[in-house]
Amino acid sequence: MKADKWVTAGIAAVLAFLLAFGTAGGIVTAFALPLKSYPAVVWAWAFSSLFCAAAFSWKRGGILVLGLLALLAGYLWHRGDLPEQVLRLLYHITYIYDKGYGWGVFLPMELPWWTDFVDLPMALLGAAVSMVTAWTVCRGINGDYAIICALLPLLSCLVVTDTVPGTGNLFALFFAVVMLLLTSRVRSENVLQGNRLTLLAAIPTALALGGLFLAVPQEGYVNQSAAIRDDILAWFLDFPETLESTVQEVTLSVSGSEAENVDLAAMGRRVESTAPVMSVTAEVGGTLYLRGQDYDGYDGTSWTASGHRDENFSCSGSSLGNVTIETQSQLEQLYLPYYPTGGQSLVGGRLENPQLYTQYTFSRTGLPDNWQALTAAGDSAEAPPLFADTAGMEQQTYLALPEKTRSGAEALLAPLFQDAGTTTEKAAAIANFVRNSALYDRNTTSMPSGEEDFALWFLEASETGYCVHFATAAVVLLRAAGIEARYVSGYMVRTLSGQTAVVTGENAHAWAEYYEPGLNTWLVLEATPADLNVQAGNTGEVQATLPSAEPTDEATSASTQPQAAPQNPTEPSASAPSPQAPAPRDFGPVLRLLKFLLLLAAAAAVIEGQRRCRIRLRRRSQRRGPPNAQALARWRETELLAKLLKESPPQKLEILAQKAKFSQHTLSAEELALFEGYLRTAKKRLRQMPWYLRLAHRYVFAVY
Repeated sequence: MKADKWVTAGIAAVLAFLLAFGTAGGIVTAFALPLKSYPAVVWAWAFSSLFCAAAFSWKRGGILVLGLLALLAGYLWHRGDLPEQVLRLLYHITYIYDKGYGWGVFLPMELPWWTDFVDLPMALLGAAVSMVTAWTVCRGINGDYAIICALLPLLSCLVVTDTVPGTGNLFALFFAVVMLLLTSRVRSENVLQGNRLTLLAAIPTALALGGLFLAVPQEGYVNQSAAIRDDILAWFLDFPETLESTVQEVTLSVSGSEAENVDLAAMGRRVESTAPVMSVTAEVGGTLYLRGQDYDGYDGTSWTASGHRDENFSCSGSSLGNVTIETQSQLEQLYLPYYPTGGQSLVGGRLENPQLYTQYTFSRTGLPDNWQALTAAGDSAEAPPLFADTAGMEQQTYLALPEKTRSGAEALLAPLFQDAGTTTEKAAAIANFVRNSALYDRNTTSMPSGEEDFALWFLEASETGYCVHFATAAVVLLRAAGIEARYVSGYMVRTLSGQTAVVTGENAHAWAEYYEPGLNTWLVLEATPADLNVQAGNTGEVQATLPSAEPTDEATSASTQPQAAPQNPTEPSASAPSPQAPAPRDFGPVLRLLKFLLLLAAAAAVIEGQRRCRIRLRRRSQRRGPPNAQALARWRETELLAKLLKESPPQKLEILAQKAKFSQHTLSAEELALFEGYLRTAKKRLRQMPWYLRLAHRYVFAVY
């Protein structure tokens, strides 16, 4: 073996091991796979890298590598260890998928104790990656094949688990990928130059990556995979609407965030976009509900909003300063904080935005200091009218339920009001009952087709739900208890005094409102459980209270006790350190680099593929068929190369091309060889041109 082959084999072994360690080792650390001996698996990757690099340096080495790998896999499979460990690996990965998506595990595990480890399949995965890498380096083949082979397995862990591969695995992977991208093109043309470039670029590349990892430590991008997963799923869910708007070339997009009705029967797994919707700045910090639309009509499977309602939405209490809202786009309604000073006229359950404002400010108030006494007195006094401008409007609108729903809800209410006397106490008992009826989970399945009522199905049969489920059930039980109530959708965000909070799709929320006659206003009833940030981070759907009159710089934490109405403004609310509302997602520079590398690898594969396909088709036409047809095919390439060289084609070849096209003479092999001689010489001259012209010749014209 020549010296340059030894150097090439050494480089191939190193890069093969680094890719195997980065890919297979990254999956091990990301999924926390159980290995009996991690060092033994790493040694297996190292041995396979050395063996493949040495074997592919020989002409027939590829057959030896494939044969030994097949024999080894067959032997392990025949022994029974490999299939059982593969099943264990599938079980472990699908268990993680089940935690993230609720798809269910692959199979129940009733395997022998010695299959608790997955050493063999992970060793074989690393060996496969090292084999492809050594093949591309030793044979001077495009390194994109090795990059794709290494990165594809990692996609499973980067978009599913709540962790990322270990720092060492990521560093090894990125280093090998960058080195292949830098040197594979040069090595395919000149092995010696490729080896020199690899050795010269190794130290600067390692230093640059080391600086990147020090500047952005792992703590800066860990636990970001859930965000990536949700963004990808949200993109797929939003793609039809995005495509439609693109095709129609809409110049002005004016769409409200709140739907005209809520189809409860279609409520299944929920994925919210992390894109910013609006920004909010409140002078007094705390938990802020932004009211978008309320719904009064319930038929068992959907909520609808009556357009004839006209009412004043307000509350008289202590001032809580201003709230400034700036939306990302023009919306059909304004979002109201609780409560706007002086009141606002709601039409059809929302505040219209005919001027399409994107920035507006409300002054707001909290509840009066004596609100508890007022709620107690309100149950013995005659309730003031709910509607300011619609005389004679019956309050039965907010008590209406289908008969079957009412009877089922009344049966559930029977044991709830033993110690509850006032409207607020009854609402608190209902909120506590609903909150404890199921677990919060965004992966909740849709209501079965045989069910007729969404609220009853949720309360009696479903074990999980999210804010839509809990709010609907609360409103139905409130109405069955004789308390006017309605379903409200909007956003909920935690704010710090004077600081701007970004509201995203993850802050979308639904809650119940019930009418308190003692205050002559609507109060929030938060029935969604507080412990809901298990998977998706801060979604905004937490049990919270309306702002009190006492300023606070921290977001109000979710109480562990049922809260049916706002806390007493004279008592400080329990608070816990809470960051500003979530800023736009930042997946971290390392993950952005990985995404860029994936896109770059895919684009490189497409570009290289079309080049090779064109060259193969051209050569096929030049070497098959009658001699005259071959001559004409070679003449076409002769004209192309002469044009690129900015010269005229040789006159002798032009005469041969005319003879092949118009005469009955059949060209001889010697005459065809004249074309080949010019083509070889022309391509050699083209390779001596500047690098940017060589790139154009290679990938645009596919001449070599």
